[in-house]
Amino acid sequence: MLYLKKISPGGNMEIYNMLQEIALNDNGFHNKAYGMSFIEFKLWLEKECKRDNGDLEEWMVPQTSYWLYEGEKPIGYGRLRHFLNDNLKANSGHIGYAIRSSERKKGYGTKILSLLLKECEKLDIKEVQIGANCDNIPSNKIIIKNGGKLLRTENNKNFYVINL
Repeated sequence: MLYLKKISPGGNMEIYNMLQEIALNDNGFHNKAYGMSFIEFKLWLEKECKRDNGDLEEWMVPQTSYWLYEGEKPIGYGRLRHFLNDNLKANSGHIGYAIRSSERKKGYGTKILSLLLKECEKLDIKEVQIGANCDNIPSNKIIIKNGGKLLRTENNKNFYVINL
């Protein structure tokens, strides 16, 4: 059974190992935990949880971060921004996600996006913007499969809108 679970402090070795399978910049998804020691990871996770609970720097917007689980196994990592500021509107979007490398090409990308879109509905986000690098064919296909309509292409990045 696949489900999302909000990130929480503490962390465990399974989450840590998953994050080591997601590159520092995984096709535009930034995984700052990549390459950290386990102790550094736990400190990073604490900080991420604080951000999810409103401890934001001036340039940030509220967000919620999730782990994607298949049963008890962490499969992916996703972030949902509650609204877009000018920078996010121009360069990114509401949703970012990545699947651990050992679990790719199994449909998990499509599923995590679908689940994150359900979370958008709960936040009453009617129009979701999401970006994907033009050369990242799998991500572009996943977005289209989830209802994405191409909004624009800039700087080698496709920007889609999904109406909920």
